[in-house]
Amino acid sequence: MSRPPAPVQWLLALLAALAATAACLALDGAMSVAGLAMVYLLQVALTAAALDRGPAVVASLLSVTALNFFFVPPRGSFEIDGAEYWWTLAVLLGLSLALNTLIGHLRAGRARAERGLARAAELHALAETLARCDGHTAMAGAAAQWLHRHLDHACAVFLQDGPGPPACHGAPADGVEFHPRSAGWAMEHGRPLGRGCTDWPDLPLWCAPFANNRAHHPGSIGAIQVLLPPRGKPDAGTAAHWLALARQIGLSVERERAQAAARAAGDAARSEAARNTLLASLSHDLRTPLAGIVGSASALRAQGRGMPQAERERLLANLENEARDMTSMADNVLQVARLSQPQWQLQLQWESLEEVLGTAAARLRRRFPEARIQLRVAPDLPPVRVEAGLLVQAIANLADNALRHAGHDTPLTIQAGRSRGGVFFAVRDHGPGLGDTDPAALFERWRGGGAGHAGGAGLGLAICRLVAEAHGGRIAAQRCAPGTEFRIDLPAGEQEAAAHA
Repeated sequence: MSRPPAPVQWLLALLAALAATAACLALDGAMSVAGLAMVYLLQVALTAAALDRGPAVVASLLSVTALNFFFVPPRGSFEIDGAEYWWTLAVLLGLSLALNTLIGHLRAGRARAERGLARAAELHALAETLARCDGHTAMAGAAAQWLHRHLDHACAVFLQDGPGPPACHGAPADGVEFHPRSAGWAMEHGRPLGRGCTDWPDLPLWCAPFANNRAHHPGSIGAIQVLLPPRGKPDAGTAAHWLALARQIGLSVERERAQAAARAAGDAARSEAARNTLLASLSHDLRTPLAGIVGSASALRAQGRGMPQAERERLLANLENEARDMTSMADNVLQVARLSQPQWQLQLQWESLEEVLGTAAARLRRRFPEARIQLRVAPDLPPVRVEAGLLVQAIANLADNALRHAGHDTPLTIQAGRSRGGVFFAVRDHGPGLGDTDPAALFERWRGGGAGHAGGAGLGLAICRLVAEAHGGRIAAQRCAPGTEFRIDLPAGEQEAAAHA
């Protein structure tokens, strides 16, 4: 609760003593001196609760003096007649001063608790502000702006991003000169400096590192700096709070840097693992088609002129098929390398699923002219926002996998329709099925052998899963009677599609 200004409080203390005296004059004759002392004691309690300690103590002294002068015999003088009145005045004075002291302590404790609560709320608000920032540079700028608004001083946050002086993120920046050398000294020595500190107390600023002890936190990564007005100096409590704000900013910046480093390390590790596995896949899986191509080409070169026409045609067909297999493997490897990059983004366009499936079916019929491929597309399918080339390759990989393991003479059905969350397409063969293979394990990248082996070391089905997940969908395999069905579900938004039309 706010209290009046100091001059008003002194006046109120005098008026309170006069009011208590007036009340006692009205009650004189009806009450004893002890009873009148209780009236003054009530006034002392009220002034102690309403005024600061100084005016309240003055009101207490005035009350004891007025009781002695006006009501203690002999009246009209400061003489005291009898021990009883000495005791009454002493008790009144002692209770008044004790009451003022007690209420002052309670008020001071409440003020400390309110300051602590307000400062804790400020720390929480600062943490929430920094949590919404993306990157430590944005954190430094937001922290400087937050400090400027809440401390009502020009503030800066310095960050050590590399060799050289720390980078300054100040608020406000126009017409205000901060002191990078002071921030560098504070970061180097791990101690605050400026007004209110033992180091460089004559500087017109206050500066503290994020980590306030170099022995335990060597090499602080930053500091905050507050420019102070002439003769302005933070008290001990304010300086401690500013240190807590500096530590909060430092913890947030360190956490963001650690997370960024962890993400970069994880991306680098995944990219390195993908690169190593791709190299291993290339060196292993390209040997078979290369050996077939080399063998067929060598036979044609050595015996082609005397070779029967049927045998020559068989070798030429083998060359063509092996070359197509190598092309499919190369496409799959390149797509895995692309999808494994952390900065990779889809090139999305609104596409008709019927046209995408038609393109994939035409490609399959050119590659497998003897295959019996049936295309079934439900009418009025909503458009899908996809990268058409990737989706065509996923369909081709599923069909290629089915034809390899079920046989080229086995009927193959490519179907598309609506699902609960959008649309789906499925590739169904009528081959021997999955057997004891776990359907979920088919999509593991570079899984050797088994029903999932298509396009080299399982890359075909692994790419299908990557394509489905990149488009916000999912892929699954299930046993049928007979054969196997691979299905990809994709989200579709008809209203959003209409908005983009």
